[in-house]
Amino acid sequence: MSLPSSWRAGAAALLLAAPLALSGCSTTTSGVPASLAAPVGNGSPIGGPTVDAGRDSLSTATTFVGTVMTSGGFTLYRNTKDKAVPPTSSCLGTCTSTWSPIGGAAQPTLDGVDATLIGTLVRPDGTKQLTVDGWPVYRYIKDMLPGTVNGQGVDGVWQAVGPDGKPLTEKAAPAAAPAPPKQAPAKAAPAKAPAAPPKATAKPTVAPKPTVVRDAPGTSSTD
Repeated sequence: MSLPSSWRAGAAALLLAAPLALSGCSTTTSGVPASLAAPVGNGSPIGGPTVDAGRDSLSTATTFVGTVMTSGGFTLYRNTKDKAVPPTSSCLGTCTSTWSPIGGAAQPTLDGVDATLIGTLVRPDGTKQLTVDGWPVYRYIKDMLPGTVNGQGVDGVWQAVGPDGKPLTEKAAPAAAPAPPKQAPAKAAPAKAPAAPPKATAKPTVAPKPTVVRDAPGTSSTD
């Protein structure tokens, strides 16, 4: 059975209007331009004002080694064995279980961080990693609380990232050695009485010998 021509014209008009209605809805629900929806890679700066609500923000925090850049409040680190030109990560395999690469699949929110420093690289497994000034950045597993910098100087290659993208070289000051306990002053020994001078030994008195006068021969003392 054929439909009246007026019905056929109405159905055709509805079919033509449907795509337009759908396209109109899509433009009103999306606020992200197509040019900014895809992440950039290989160290290119991430531009544009768009924000991914599911992405940790990049900010700064003051620590005992200086002001550091943070992701979600946790200190960012870089490895001196990595490269910035081209951005290359040397932390692979089991290394990533201790030093977690910061994902770069979405654009982070920035608070006090220069947007021109932020970019991404493509890791060997195809995932994207965030870079700061071209350097891959990571979190340290032993930073249990925001603002801690337990990874500073680990193995001589890991360095916290400053707000300008440069590494911080300051190390924690060594703990001062405890002062030795004070000793009570030694008691002075009582002064000894001066020794008595040695007694003089009296020499025995020798009685003088009697003088014997002898008479000359032929004389007598009685004369």
